Amino acid sequence: MEAYRYQQIAYLIVPVLLGIEFFISAKDEEKQREDTPLGSYVLDFLGFLFMALIPAIFIFTIWTVETKAFPFRGPTLARLDRYAVLFLFMGSWWQVHMIAALRARRMAQRDGTFWYLWGPYLVLGIFVSMLILWVSPFHMKWVSMLWFLLVFGMLRISKAKPKTIERLLWIFAAILFIIENILFMFLETVV
Repeated sequence: MEAYRYQQIAYLIVPVLLGIEFFISAKDEEKQREDTPLGSYVLDFLGFLFMALIPAIFIFTIWTVETKAFPFRGPTLARLDRYAVLFLFMGSWWQVHMIAALRARRMAQRDGTFWYLWGPYLVLGIFVSMLILWVSPFHMKWVSMLWFLLVFGMLRISKAKPKTIERLLWIFAAILFIIENILFMFLETVV
């Protein structure tokens, strides 16, 4: 296996952590009511999706492309490999925002501390920026880190309520997800 594949496996940290956040949020939803709400099942499903299914597809495509296990499906698997990498590669940004949004939601419900929300947001934001954009042109890793620090600084200085922070982070996650898919479609037509 080529060396860059090991770096790609490190990308799995963010979706696995997002899956854990979904499971924790589902557990909190169940605690608040006597009957199990539908939202809890949806959160559990999303937790399974991000913690198990996405990493499984990612590892499967790496294995099949590297070992040429399905020689007649090479182009299809290569496309799936590109999308899996792009989903995690670019997806790490929107996934970090989703993690922070879920934490802001729980923080609003149980009066969490300042670092409960912003600690993981900043650590994962810097991790993603350094891992993914280490050799990028135009100093993009610094732009990415500046983005995370600016979002943190603006929301901290404005003393926004956790509910407002949650909504803004969901909006950022949605915008980044849309941009990622537009970028993928563009790259598919070019490559």
